[in-house]
Order: sequence, then structure tokens, then C-alpha cells
Amino acid sequence: MIRSITRLLIMLCFSFGFAQEKNEVEKRIEKQEVPQQAKAWLNDAYENKRRTKWYFQTDDEEQVFEAKLKHNKHLHSVEFDLDGNVRNIEVLIDENELDEEVRKVISTYLNTYFSKFSISKIQIQYTGEGDDLEDVIDEDEFEDITVSYEIEFYGKTETEDELWEALFDSEGILIKKRSVNLKATDNLDY
Repeated sequence: MIRSITRLLIMLCFSFGFAQEKNEVEKRIEKQEVPQQAKAWLNDAYENKRRTKWYFQTDDEEQVFEAKLKHNKHLHSVEFDLDGNVRNIEVLIDENELDEEVRKVISTYLNTYFSKFSISKIQIQYTGEGDDLEDVIDEDEFEDITVSYEIEFYGKTETEDELWEALFDSEGILIKKRSVNLKATDNLDY
């Protein structure tokens, strides 16, 4: 019964997320172009980490500043709004770092809707208030934090073969999905 309900929820989420598209452009910027509030938050949370790369990112929905850096052997991407308020932290992980139950639910979704798929990137996404997000980094504390998983994958159906970005909740249930349109010269990966 629970599996039937889960599958029904997955199908409903899939139908709502099907028509969305992601047209993202990311441009490297200098540190002085970033709001002071964003730099201060990053320095406080990550204790003055060196080698931070800053980007300005736009897509069809929003414009954000993004800091990319390495922390505890993982690549971190921290998003800030245009005023410098932290929005989320994304941590690049390997598939084997996913919780086993979450991996099963996500795998069921992918196997249900794609004849073939290949995961290219998995990020744990932490959202919450700035102070709570700072505690994730400097105290490893997750109180009042929403955890989700952003996964990029190549998926093939009967009619399409393209790159997708999907957001799954902490239990692996699809929240939204959109196809990704890349312009190789405009997008940077870290």
C-alpha cells in the first residue's frame, strides 16, 4: 500500500515538473562585485577559507551570487540573493554517500520514467535561515534545516534523450524536474 502511494505521488510530481526548462548562465566575477553581507557570512561560516571562486548566475527564474569552495574534502556551492542574504548550501557528493533508502526511492523514480539514465552530479542542498545554515558548516548542527537532493542526470525516454535537473526531498520524493539547456561557452562547472 505504501509503495502504491509513493508511486502515485511520484507520478503526480513527474507530471507537474515535466514542462519546466532550465536555461542557466554562470559568469565568473571578482570578489569586490559581491555584496559585503555575502562575503561576511561566508568568512564567518567557513572561517576565512581561501580559494573561494565567485559567480553571478542567472536563469529563467532568478539571479544569484554563488560562492564555490572546497570544505572537508567536498565541493560546496553557497547561493546568495542580490542583497547578499544566504539562500542555500549545496554539497557535491558521490552516489554511494546517499542514504540507502533515499537512493532506492530516487532509483525507483528514474527507472520508472527513463529507459536509460546516467547520474552526472548529486548535491545535498541545505536551506534555512542564515544562522542555521552557518551552524551546518561550523558546528555540524542541522536544527531547522531542510535537506533535499539536487541531481543532474542524462535520461532517455521513448521521445527524449536529454540532460535533466531534479530536486528530491529528504526522503527521495521528486519535488520538481526540468530539462537543462546548456551553452558550453556560458556555463562553468567547478
